[in-house]
Amino acid sequence: MLAISLAAAAFALGCTPKIGDDCTVSTNCSTAGDRLCDITQPGGYCTVFNCEPGSCPADSVCVNFGTSLSPVAGCAPSQGNSPYQRSFCMATCGSDGDCRNGYKCLAPPDLNAVSAEHDNDSKVCAVPPKAVPTNTSNQVCLGSDAGIEPDDGGGSSNGGAGGNAGAAEGGAAGDAADGGTGG
Repeated sequence: MLAISLAAAAFALGCTPKIGDDCTVSTNCSTAGDRLCDITQPGGYCTVFNCEPGSCPADSVCVNFGTSLSPVAGCAPSQGNSPYQRSFCMATCGSDGDCRNGYKCLAPPDLNAVSAEHDNDSKVCAVPPKAVPTNTSNQVCLGSDAGIEPDDGGGSSNGGAGGNAGAAEGGAAGDAADGGTGG
């Protein structure tokens, strides 16, 4: 009876889904709820969401996606990392043959992503990203001038702030000096 139990356990471990396996629901990846099925990937992709460096299962690494706001030239983030950054465990590979059909062995920078692992330059199985569109406007990143040319003496949305600040200062000085009513 012990031999049958050990054989059943070995068989069950051999069938445990790995990071990068195909799936349709998260229970295809883990019945314990510690992995999810990323159905946005072709055929699904078993992964761990919000991984930390060193936390991914064997044969996988943590990769950060969305670290920049946009791949469009001129859209560099003004305040550091993107608030849209997300991390996922991705299956490691040495060549395209290590990945399932439709996936390629790519370095994280090829995916517009970065490895979260320390001193790790592993490639991962992923769907190649679509090319970044060329000749795109970066006005959404830079803001619009609302049709006003800088050299035509256009207006400013905060041009009156100086006058208001002076009045406030005068009022505060009047209040402090003699209990006056302000400027």
